[in-house]
This record gives sequence, structure tokens and C-alpha cells, in this order.
Amino acid sequence: MKSDLLLFDLDGTLVDTADDIADSLLAVLAEFDRPPLPRDQIVASIGHGVRRLIEQTTAPPHDEILRRFLKHYDGNCLHRTRLYPEVPETLGQLQHRKVVLTNKPAAMSVKILRELGISRFFEKIYGGDSLPVRKPDPEVIRLVTTELGASTPILIGDSGVDVVTARNAGIPVIAVTYGYCKPGDLDGADARIDRFESLLQILR
Repeated sequence: MKSDLLLFDLDGTLVDTADDIADSLLAVLAEFDRPPLPRDQIVASIGHGVRRLIEQTTAPPHDEILRRFLKHYDGNCLHRTRLYPEVPETLGQLQHRKVVLTNKPAAMSVKILRELGISRFFEKIYGGDSLPVRKPDPEVIRLVTTELGASTPILIGDSGVDVVTARNAGIPVIAVTYGYCKPGDLDGADARIDRFESLLQILR
């Protein structure tokens, strides 16, 4: 596949953040005397942004839980979060322009990427609050490619959100299979990879 811009999802693609997200959400639910949830249910709700995570995992009202979760997670987002295998080595070998395109808040995304030592590989980091729209709205692809002057982007992600975003925008999508996808989520991907370093062969 030929590309002049690689758009990388964050959670479940570059970084395994599930444990810290689940720990923070469970802690906040306990603060509000809400029932705990299985970790798998929390992980299945990752990908659409923080508000959707809260809406899908507990009953309303949501605003105060959302506010408290953001504060708690910001202070605990690097306890158990780790890079997936081969991520820094592969990013260093890819000669393409690269950005991160995630629905996680931008400041939090930058914090994680800097602390884990890979922010230097990316020209820009777009969070869910960076633009007027977010994945899976195809407008997010148009806005990013227009801003950066790119014409042949490829999206790399781990979930149905990423596949639907790419399909809606009419661009290719490479899906990693080790992330937070549910059965059937990756059916529309142009390629699937079990290891991050496989990007080197696909993108030659």
C-alpha cells in the first residue's frame, strides 16, 4: 500500500491502556456507589471517547462521573499502560509522515505518548477534542488530510470505530488484531496484522 500519511489510533493499537482505564472507572464507580463491572465489558466500550465510555458502562446522570473519571484517570493513566511489542522499533523504520488520531482527549494522549517515549515519531497528535468531529465521522479524515496537505492517507487501528471511519471516508484501513476489537469489528479492513512490525511489509 502506498501512502503519504499514516493515521494511527492510540488505545489498543500503539498502547495497551485497558488496565488503567478499567482501574480508574471502577474506582470512580465505587465512589458513586455504582455497581462494579467486568473488565471485559469496560474494554468493549473503549474507542468512542470518554463520554461514550461512561454512558455505556453506567446509568445516568453521567456528567459528574465523567468529570471525576477524567481527573482520576489523568493521575493514574501510566500505572499499568504499556507499549505493544515492536511499536517503537517499527515506527522508527517507517519513513512515512505519521500522526495519531484518537478519540481520547488530546492532552492525555500527548502525556502518555511522551512518557512512553514515542511522541517524537508523530508530526501531530489529534485527540477527540482537537477537531469539531471525531471518529467515526469521515469529516475527521478530511480535516486532518486538508490541514496536513495529504492525499493518500491510511488508517491503522484496532476496532470497529477505525474500520467504519475509514470506510466512511473512502480510505484504506489496516487493522491490528491484538487490541480491543469485538467479533466482526474488523471484517471490513483492507488488511489485518497480528504483529505491529508487519506494517513494514504492507507499507513497503
